Amino acid sequence: MKSAFQKFKFAATGRWAVSIRTYVVLVFPFGFLTSIEREQLLNGVGLTRAITIALAGEVVASFYLFLIQIFLLGGRKTELQPLLRCLFVWFSTGLVRGLFTAFYAMWAFGYGMNLSIRIPSAAIYTTGAMALTAFYFGSIDRRRTQTQALNTLGGVLDREHTQLGLLEADRRKEVLSVFEAQLMPQVGALRSGIQQLLTGHNDYDESGLHALMVQSQEISQALNRQKEEFESAGKTFSYQYNSESQNSYWSYLVPKIISIRLTAVIMILGAASGQFSRNGIKGVGAGILGAFFVITILSPLSLLLKKGSIFPTVALLLGFAGAFSVQYFFNLLQPTLGFHLDHPYIPWYSGLKSVYGVYVASVIASMLVETGREFEGANLQGASLRDALSTLNSRNDAIEQSLFDTRFGTLQGKITGVTMALHLMSSQSMGEISSERKKELLESANHLLGESMRTIESMTLKAL
Repeated sequence: MKSAFQKFKFAATGRWAVSIRTYVVLVFPFGFLTSIEREQLLNGVGLTRAITIALAGEVVASFYLFLIQIFLLGGRKTELQPLLRCLFVWFSTGLVRGLFTAFYAMWAFGYGMNLSIRIPSAAIYTTGAMALTAFYFGSIDRRRTQTQALNTLGGVLDREHTQLGLLEADRRKEVLSVFEAQLMPQVGALRSGIQQLLTGHNDYDESGLHALMVQSQEISQALNRQKEEFESAGKTFSYQYNSESQNSYWSYLVPKIISIRLTAVIMILGAASGQFSRNGIKGVGAGILGAFFVITILSPLSLLLKKGSIFPTVALLLGFAGAFSVQYFFNLLQPTLGFHLDHPYIPWYSGLKSVYGVYVASVIASMLVETGREFEGANLQGASLRDALSTLNSRNDAIEQSLFDTRFGTLQGKITGVTMALHLMSSQSMGEISSERKKELLESANHLLGESMRTIESMTLKAL
């Protein structure tokens, strides 16, 4: 419970605690509509006069909100605001909306103020709607900001990855040049020297020479394998970073999912604010029951959408049609269900309001889901890129070590040492050396080639 409260506080008390955009697009339309309904009911006036009275309250409330958010929530764009201060702004906006509507109805047309009816419905709806929009759009904006940060970091890491890739390519070329210009000729000369000793008729240890020949051939094959590996390393190890641009808010006007939970919240809030001024607690109960029936119809469609068993457009059209039909027939059957309301809604009008509620909930839910996916995608790409950088760094270290071993290290020294030993064994100056000494030299040469083989095998990049 504490974490849910902290989540709400963190999302709703920042930049989106008050937003003129969300107020005009989401909070204002339904509130204005219910105000018109209330004025028609209270005073039996025509639509034009009801619109005039309701519009006066909405204009003053909007002006009040514009002023109070400057003085009380002016720093919301840079830091979180106290929750109680935000609640005061939301509630007082609804209070001003209800009060001025009542005052204007009395001042301009001489109607009763009816504060017990106008103020509760205006305050409940405005506070609830502004709190919900602040929370949901604050959550959406936070995800979008995090995604932008991840994309920016990904761009930096991608540039570093490119630079390391170019460095790796240069290092691999150096290693390959050493292989071709120095190591392979040395190993070829070594095999030639061993072959000359084997074809001669000297008293050499032929088993030692054969072992030396086998090792030299294995070294030659290992060098060829490593050469091929270093040549293909640049092709097999590559990473493509795609920083996808974020969707604009306008792209969500056509929703892609149906949210059961959010639809329930919006419809219950609408029932509480719309029905209370018309039919009291009984009307609110009827509205909540109607919302339950709508949710029941929408649940299978929502599950099918999540499983990908139905196209989003088809599911939404069926959902809108289902919500309209259920609410339409529910209004017709309300007396049979025990709800004898004094001022029931016209069935088709109630159905349209339900469709509006489902649509708004679906738009907000689509934004939440899509921004969440964008964030997860950017996070996964960033993690993959960090892994790729780590691997590339390790590969560069391995290639650097390979370059040192081949050019400046002991590998060439060992192969050269074996070649010199064979040369001395075949020269006339070594004629007086005993067979045992020659055998020891061959054993040492075999040992050096074995160490050379292990050094070459350690140059592999496959494990990185």
